[in-house]
Amino acid sequence: MIRYGLKLWTKNRDLFVEAVERFREGAFDFIEFYYHPDFPLDTDALRPLAGIPIGVHAPHTLDDFLFGEHELALWNDTKAFAEVSNSRTIVVHPGYADTIFGIEDFEHELAKIDDERILIETMPGKDATGRVLFGYDLPTLKRIHEKKPVCLDVEKNIKAAVYQKLDWKTYLQDSIAALQPRYFHISGCTTTHDIDQHTDLWDGDVDWSFVKRELESVPGEIRLVFETPKNGRDLRNDLDNMNFFRKLTS
Repeated sequence: MIRYGLKLWTKNRDLFVEAVERFREGAFDFIEFYYHPDFPLDTDALRPLAGIPIGVHAPHTLDDFLFGEHELALWNDTKAFAEVSNSRTIVVHPGYADTIFGIEDFEHELAKIDDERILIETMPGKDATGRVLFGYDLPTLKRIHEKKPVCLDVEKNIKAAVYQKLDWKTYLQDSIAALQPRYFHISGCTTTHDIDQHTDLWDGDVDWSFVKRELESVPGEIRLVFETPKNGRDLRNDLDNMNFFRKLTS
């Protein structure tokens, strides 16, 4: 069963009232908050969202996956937010090819922040600037999975396949089989280049019916966070993408 997740940033307090209304209507099942260090939320700020399950995504300032004094302080702030939001998950990016040179480096840095709530997000070959990432190929992801469960980002998985010149459908199937994820991200993209995108699902050339079929084949309950664009100052586009996916024939 797919549980549908709304993506918000901690700076999106203006959307909380609408989020509560839409949750009560059954439009989505949980929220994943990107923790923005300049916009922390305390218990009082989160009170309007009481009753909505919450997950946490670590800030992108930690994406190098190198943890010195400044980064550890930011990580502790992220953990504190996970505590006040009662989050059972903290999604973390595993670094870049020019910061993490192999699984040993990854394990060394992971030991500095180890927490049972950590999910390591699967990466594309390149980010939006063209910088090569760590954690996009299946052999590396299998080693990561030995240490931590993964958040499988479908769009990033497609881009990783394109970067490696692999069939993206087969790569998605192989990744799900090998990594056994229970937590997913999704957004739109094209399969014609390997740069990370995050567009609406109806943009591009992805066979989303195939993707839905693969996700529905995962036994039990999974969580699927929609990282699609926000257009304007409401949740309409987020919910349009969720409804687009819901209506697909798998």
